[in-house]
Amino acid sequence: MRNFVNRVEKYLIRLIALSLAAVVLAQGFMTHEPFRLYLSWGERLEGELFEYPAIAERPDPVPPARVESPDAVLTIEVEKYSALPKAVILVNNRERARFENREVTLEVMAGDTIEIDSTAYDFPIDYRIRSVSDNLSFPEKDSVYTANHSIVMIGKVIVK
Repeated sequence: MRNFVNRVEKYLIRLIALSLAAVVLAQGFMTHEPFRLYLSWGERLEGELFEYPAIAERPDPVPPARVESPDAVLTIEVEKYSALPKAVILVNNRERARFENREVTLEVMAGDTIEIDSTAYDFPIDYRIRSVSDNLSFPEKDSVYTANHSIVMIGKVIVK
């Protein structure tokens, strides 16, 4: 019986040593570009385009082949204030508009990132998505975003 246990122990030690060597070898191959593509599942998915909205409650079984219209329109309003000229709407990190009036209407495209820079004001400001075009899936109508001396992220535009 003792001889059997020694043999099993010897094979287990060899298996562990070979497994460790295989892991080290695979990690070494991951440092070279052609091997990393085949060894890493995440690398293969990088840059892959998802055609349907990621936030959808129930995605269609077959995603649409392409987006019909990449353009959309939305209106953002400032609640409680008539104008905030130092509040800047950023689309893809570029200034697009200011709140010279209570409402600002924007033409955006699918994939645009919308942020509102309110760092010039030391008090909380509520921004409401007043209206959206019919083909806009996100941001949703009547969503409220609050900024308190900060930049508030509305999010990426998703078009139906």
